[in-house]
Amino acid sequence: MRKVLIAYDGSEASKRALQYVIDFTGCLARPLEVHVVNVQNGPVIYGDYITGNLIEQINDGLLATAQRALDEAGALLKAANVSYELHPAIGNVPEQIESAIRQLSCDTVVMGTRGLGSIGGLLLGSVANRVIHDVSVPVVLIK
Repeated sequence: MRKVLIAYDGSEASKRALQYVIDFTGCLARPLEVHVVNVQNGPVIYGDYITGNLIEQINDGLLATAQRALDEAGALLKAANVSYELHPAIGNVPEQIESAIRQLSCDTVVMGTRGLGSIGGLLLGSVANRVIHDVSVPVVLIK
């Protein structure tokens, strides 16, 4: 594990995943390169009455929501003296995580088993389940 991507949504499980990485960095001789991503699901738009300006406003709101969650994660990493980069994104969560993995050359994903989604799997969150099946690198799930 050299370049870690943390999928962070502000849930208790994602906070534990972030803390796991913080604790893990203390055990290493060489620091990890830590990237934190927050993906907001894009809007589903129906009808012909949506303007480009309205879509832009929706996306700006989603990115602001992502940035607030990332700022929380950044504050925890900064307090632990761990260097990091924050990456807000909009779209399908597993697809955006895979895109970030490729773009940033990450070799591991760390994420919580249950996020803030309103409907999830019974034992494993539906997003975590899709990520472990869809991404090209190992995934560490934190309960």
